[in-house]
Amino acid sequence: MSADMDADMNGGQSKTLLVGYVRRLKDIADQIGELQADMTEICKEAKSAGFLPVRLREVVSWLRKVDKHGREKVEEAEAIFDLYRTVIDGKTQNFEAMMNDARDRALLRQFAPDDQMEAKLSKSRQTMRNALAMAKMAKEARGR
Repeated sequence: MSADMDADMNGGQSKTLLVGYVRRLKDIADQIGELQADMTEICKEAKSAGFLPVRLREVVSWLRKVDKHGREKVEEAEAIFDLYRTVIDGKTQNFEAMMNDARDRALLRQFAPDDQMEAKLSKSRQTMRNALAMAKMAKEARGR
């Protein structure tokens, strides 16, 4: 190692770089703190107007997911989640017993022809379509 490189590593250039990085990170952390304070203030205003701040933050989080992944992918994931939750909530019933409701069966018949007509769809896409249909039925059954 040359004397110049040794001096840079022991103080000069490295110290300057380190101090610069730390200052930049601190500035960003300060900005984040200010933004979080602004968000808290907005949530207080919303609460005084009758809105639930926790739900507002959930909507913001959902919108960010949609921006990042696209609405279709987010809705597919939510549909699968709703389907799984519906099956789990049925604790002692098997899936067929959960489908006994006439309204659910009518909705299933409404969606089944599309699934059968598109035989060329990949198996995973057919599964996804079925999950979306069942999740929609579950939402309807819950009265949403």
